[in-house]
Amino acid sequence: MKRRDFLKTSVATATAASTISARAEASRPEPLRAEPRVRILHLKPEEYGAFKIISDGCPHPRKLVRSAVLDARFGKGTSGVLLQPDHWRMIEEGWFSEEELYRPAEFEDPAFRVWHATYKPEVEAHDLLLDLFSDRIKGSFCSTVPELGLTFAEHPCTPRLATVTLAPAFLLPDLAEAIAERTEWLLLDTDTAPLAGSAPATTQPIH
Repeated sequence: MKRRDFLKTSVATATAASTISARAEASRPEPLRAEPRVRILHLKPEEYGAFKIISDGCPHPRKLVRSAVLDARFGKGTSGVLLQPDHWRMIEEGWFSEEELYRPAEFEDPAFRVWHATYKPEVEAHDLLLDLFSDRIKGSFCSTVPELGLTFAEHPCTPRLATVTLAPAFLLPDLAEAIAERTEWLLLDTDTAPLAGSAPATTQPIH
C-alpha cells in the first residue's frame, strides 16, 4: 500500500470509529434528576419545652444505585456527578432492579457520610432554615434568630451533624408567619407542638 493510500485509510478508519462512538454516546439515555418539591418541617419535643425541627426526609439512608451500574448505563463518570436525590427519583420511577441497588449503612462508606451530613432530617432542616433566614442570623459560634426562637448548632462530630431548635414554643406562630413571607416551598407541621391552653393544631400550609 502506498503511503498516501495508507494515510487515507487510517484517517477514514479513525473517522468512522469516532462517528460510531459519538452515535453510541448520543443513543445513551440521560439520567433523571431530582425535581424541587415542597418540604414539610416537623417539630420534635425536646427537654425544657424546646423543639428540635426536622425535615420530612427519611430517618435512615435510602437505597442508591451502584456506581458501576450508573456508569454502564449513562456513561463513565456519571456516578460522580449525580446527587442522592437523583438516585431516589430514578429508583422511584422503577429504572433499576433490586440487584442494581444497595443501601449505604457504614460510616466508612462515603455515601453514608454524605447522607448523614446533608440529608439526615435534622441536618436538612438546619440547612433549609439557615439558608432561608441567613440575613437575620445573629452570632457566629452558635447562630440564632432570637425573635423567632431559632438556635442553629453545628456539633463537633464526624460525620457532620447540625441541628436547629425552637424555644420558647409560643414563638411558633411567628416562625410560621416568617416562613410564609419568604417561601412557598416549606410546610410547617404544628401537630407536635400545641400551644398551652389551645386545641391541638393541624398541619398548616405555609404559602
